[in-house]
Amino acid sequence: MLRGNRCVRWHTLCCVALLAAGKVAFAAPDASLAAVTVQNHTTNATIQSLSPFEAEQERLQQLLESKPKAYQDKVMYSGAELSESDDAASEAEQPEGFRSYSLESRVGFAESQATGINKSQASEVGVRGEYRFETQNYGEMVGQVDVRTQNSGADGIGVSAFARANEQQNMRVTARNLGLPVTPETLADTSVGDISSEVTDAFGRSYRLSLGTSPVRGVGTRVYNNTFDLRAGSGKRGELAGGPYPGFETTQGDVAWLGYTHKFTDKVVAGVQINQAKGLELGFDQAAETVRSIATSARYGRDLQADGDKTARVTFVQSQTEGSGGQGSDARGVFLEGGIRDGHYRHEAGIYNAEPDLRFGDNRLTSNNRGAYWRIDRDDTRLNVGGGVDVEHYNPDHATTGGRSQRVSVDANAQYRLDGRSSVGGTLHVSNTDVEAATSLNTAGSRSTRGTAFYQTQSKDWGRSRVSATLHRNETLVNNGAAATGDELQWEQEWITGKYETMRPELTTTLGLAHDRSNGDKQTYPTASVTARQWLDADWNIAGNLRYSSRTGNLATSQGLSGTVSSDYEVGDGWHVGASASVNEARVDIDSPLAGSQVSRSNDKTAYLYVGWQGSHGSSYSTMGARQPGKNGAGGIKGVVFYDANRDGEQQASEHGVPGVEVLLDGRYRTTTDNLGYFTFSQVATGSHPLTLNLDSIPLPWGASLGEALSVDVPLRGQVSARIPVVQVGE
Repeated sequence: MLRGNRCVRWHTLCCVALLAAGKVAFAAPDASLAAVTVQNHTTNATIQSLSPFEAEQERLQQLLESKPKAYQDKVMYSGAELSESDDAASEAEQPEGFRSYSLESRVGFAESQATGINKSQASEVGVRGEYRFETQNYGEMVGQVDVRTQNSGADGIGVSAFARANEQQNMRVTARNLGLPVTPETLADTSVGDISSEVTDAFGRSYRLSLGTSPVRGVGTRVYNNTFDLRAGSGKRGELAGGPYPGFETTQGDVAWLGYTHKFTDKVVAGVQINQAKGLELGFDQAAETVRSIATSARYGRDLQADGDKTARVTFVQSQTEGSGGQGSDARGVFLEGGIRDGHYRHEAGIYNAEPDLRFGDNRLTSNNRGAYWRIDRDDTRLNVGGGVDVEHYNPDHATTGGRSQRVSVDANAQYRLDGRSSVGGTLHVSNTDVEAATSLNTAGSRSTRGTAFYQTQSKDWGRSRVSATLHRNETLVNNGAAATGDELQWEQEWITGKYETMRPELTTTLGLAHDRSNGDKQTYPTASVTARQWLDADWNIAGNLRYSSRTGNLATSQGLSGTVSSDYEVGDGWHVGASASVNEARVDIDSPLAGSQVSRSNDKTAYLYVGWQGSHGSSYSTMGARQPGKNGAGGIKGVVFYDANRDGEQQASEHGVPGVEVLLDGRYRTTTDNLGYFTFSQVATGSHPLTLNLDSIPLPWGASLGEALSVDVPLRGQVSARIPVVQVGE
């Protein structure tokens, strides 16, 4: 017999096991479809992601399955009760929980020169630390600290190569408790420090609506199970700024949020979210404002995965703005969307209407517009094809405060698999905008076009070969340059084939010829790029992604030589050192995810040196990520979130990373992409793990592609590389 707390312990474990063995269904957020390079092969994965509740229950189930059986002496044991001393000794043998810690320091140097401005130089130093402690009954404790300082030189001029920061020194401190069992069916996540406001699950992002999140210094909590999701919190508004590890800088005002989602059946989900922001100063001459917002949403149906699936969602948003001087305004917005799956065809459509000055908390939504969109996609084993139409009217009620415009865009994409090794395809985007000034009946308009066509094949002796043609007509690629007009022919070749258990080398080259007619200035010039990774030994690799244009053309987001070269070396005993250098990488500035991304060309040079150490101790329940039966040890994940302009799922040298996007591992662990779009997870359990994106952290008009999730397979003592694309929504 077992006595005392041993009886209670085994009773609790049995209850948790029965709960974990049941089927759990919860509305998981959309995630991106990505191409994943896993040491010895590259694969495309479309896998349904786990909700945080499902991830936690799966982790508990696997914890129980991997727990060693209690020892029992079959010779001496006679069925007598264990003595108190035996019980205490057995208690001492229980695992204390896995603990891990990491510390990394980076020093960076940069030189920047904008047009007409003298060169400016700067240096910066940053330190990042993380500590994780897993308990058996109280969830997992995670502490993270980032500290940075920057020296802008004697001239005091900031350097654009470094992330924008208003303070020379800042830091970010966050403490989290993940997966705390509130009841046997309900879990709670709580965060304190520098966090982000949250939106409950019912308000998943659509083509034209994203309620958005904001960095805050405060506290937030989430309580959830398989039928409901409750989120609440408050804090001081701020922004994450600077590098190499962004710190928190307080702006003005406070934000509070409260959201609730309830799943009534497998097909019916509804939610409500209330946000309030106080003390906002949205202009130099404006008084402090208070914004109260409420959003409600109801959804029917399932994701469009099987034939006959239907879905519909209606969302209503209302905001009330009050100024300290007594002035105020009210605004409302209605967003209706739906979809149906008919065999191989997937239809999605929506209509929306948003009144002027519509806000949600401290985020100003895209408003004073109305429109409609429709999208169709067909996929099977050989043919993937899609198309869509988007119509939008700005200032449809002829408000006197601004002009009016009407935009119509048409998109199409297709890919046909000729055989098991070859395929052809292309994309097309045409947009036409008519603008009417507020003080004149004269109208002006613009039309832009982007088109690509490609053929790719793979032979037995060579890697993938791809020939493509890209056409630009009056397309805005960067906000500090001329609109791109011209075309470019490219040949892309992968040179390394074969099976590699570990240390897979990479070498992909691209040769091109550009015909540039931007601004009426005709010129023809060659282009080239290379993406490579070479392992000098099992612990040392060198990687690079470089693009070269022989002239200062306008058909890419960068000019001249641009890209990044890096090297990483595992010294041993948990230590690693590395270095990276970048030149003329296109800069991406994001004031907020709702305001969109501003891409500009740069004339910058940066270099980083870093040294880090990580370790762990204690008997392991599991490493980061759910432990799978039969899987031992740990590895790492290093990846990039990038703008996939041509929607091919592959990152070209001209497609830059997306900064500030929140990436989730197993629906539990969080990290944010750096200034170049890179992210890292260390000490991840071997085996398969889902990666998802917080879609509200992606700047409009970009969003996830049609895939539901990404799964990566972490190798033992190795590193898996994940590339996650985001595409322009509606295309």
